[in-house]
Amino acid sequence: MKKRSRYRSWVFVVGVLFLAGNAGAQGSFVWRAALDSIRQDGFYQVLLTPPIVAKCVRPDLADLRILGPDNRFVSYVLKDPQRREDTTQPWLALPRAILAQKDSSNKHSYIDLRFSEAFTIDRLAFEIRDPVFYKRDATVLAEGTNGTEWTSLTSVILAPNNIMLSIPTVKTRRLRIDIANGDNAPLVVTEISSFQKARYLIAYLKAGGSYEVLTGNALATPPEYDLKYFTDSLRSTPSVLVPGPIRQTSVSNIQPVAPIEKKPGGERSGGLLLWSILLAILILLVYFSVQMTKAIKKKERHDRV
Repeated sequence: MKKRSRYRSWVFVVGVLFLAGNAGAQGSFVWRAALDSIRQDGFYQVLLTPPIVAKCVRPDLADLRILGPDNRFVSYVLKDPQRREDTTQPWLALPRAILAQKDSSNKHSYIDLRFSEAFTIDRLAFEIRDPVFYKRDATVLAEGTNGTEWTSLTSVILAPNNIMLSIPTVKTRRLRIDIANGDNAPLVVTEISSFQKARYLIAYLKAGGSYEVLTGNALATPPEYDLKYFTDSLRSTPSVLVPGPIRQTSVSNIQPVAPIEKKPGGERSGGLLLWSILLAILILLVYFSVQMTKAIKKKERHDRV
């Protein structure tokens, strides 16, 4: 009977240790942006601003969540222009990039665009001061992962009537435009503006509640919500909510908690507490393992006698 009791205790400790490790493996949402107060119940479109999309670590935006006033995740449907053809979606201007142009002796001009962080880019708009008449082949490239290699995105033609160009969606800190000049003088490019097509989260929100958009969890998986079966029946376009400035946070993926303002040393103390709990569980696991081993040896000696 004692052996069975010890075995059950050992299984319990192993289970607790597994759950603790699994909870840690789910990661946290490290960025948040507050929404304006909701005045009446209904469907809303939450605009995903360029800073929010930039902080998403999942290419499919699966690490987005809406945190409700009850500290639970709110179901939503992602309205992504990459998933459906929608020409009515507006374009959002990205923060200005640093532009550097190098006119090489190989009859090519190389224009680098450096952004403050990795933004999602869908369109480029050129401002060319000189010459008046031009038609040049160009290639748009994105910076590779190691910062030295470049990946070709698309080939385009620059002309006075073709300076607003859609490109394959890319998330990057740097773009390079390789312009073939032939025997012509290099183009004088004064500015290149970058744009992102608007993306939204469609959600049913209740009046008086305080909601926030969360993102930045590399371990998050795509959520499965029933709401996707009902948004196609909307009779009118929901009102748009624009999130406020994005700021750092820490919200669990398993059990959302109320946002708490960070205090000096708070993150360290939380980490120490977690490690203390895991250490205590490990000590219990070793203790019960030793006790079970002693019990088995004692039983073997008894059987031999």
